[in-house]
Amino acid sequence: MIQLRSVTKKYKNNYALKHVDLDIPSGDFVFVTGASGAGKSTLLKLLYKEEVPTSGTVLIGGINIANLTPNKVPNLRRCMGIVFQDYKLLPNMSVYDNVAYVIRTLGISNKEIRQRVIGALKVVGLLEKRNSRPTELSGGEQQRVSIARAIVNGPPLLIADEPTGNLDPQNSLEIMQILDQINKRGITIIVSTHDKNMVNYFRKRVITLDSGEIIRDEKEGTYE
Repeated sequence: MIQLRSVTKKYKNNYALKHVDLDIPSGDFVFVTGASGAGKSTLLKLLYKEEVPTSGTVLIGGINIANLTPNKVPNLRRCMGIVFQDYKLLPNMSVYDNVAYVIRTLGISNKEIRQRVIGALKVVGLLEKRNSRPTELSGGEQQRVSIARAIVNGPPLLIADEPTGNLDPQNSLEIMQILDQINKRGITIIVSTHDKNMVNYFRKRVITLDSGEIIRDEKEGTYE
């Protein structure tokens, strides 16, 4: 599904990534680890074209997304779900409307929108909170809403940048369990994280970055 070939990203005189080669097949679950500044967020941003490589190719489904024109970027992002550390929910909208927001522009019927939103909220265990506002939810519940929003369109790929960074250990575990269940449905999951306990608990593929280079790529790995 994802192929990076000799990818370098440079900001002025600093390298965020250096000659990165990486293959992530469909259905994989990958933790991306490393110290702050190692290049984790840059790697993820290249995948949803928030950034473009200085050199090299980023292929998703065989398409070099670095060559996509700006008008095609929304189509790329519809094929993936993106989850952030800070939730990015709309505070004046209900949980239901936050999740529905991303698919209301797709020209599908209200009936199908409702079916998809209800289905996504069931996956994250928040159907009973569908009429609540984000401010009425805990941090863990808000992150569940953001996951529901990310999967409501049935994307083959979900990217999560530090999804448990603001959460306590119990909520972190619950969020990772939800991502694990989503992965078992065949969705590729890529998670950038500093959460040592979660990486050690789930024993998925672990890719470690250091100064913009991949220094470890281990199947069923641990944080260290």
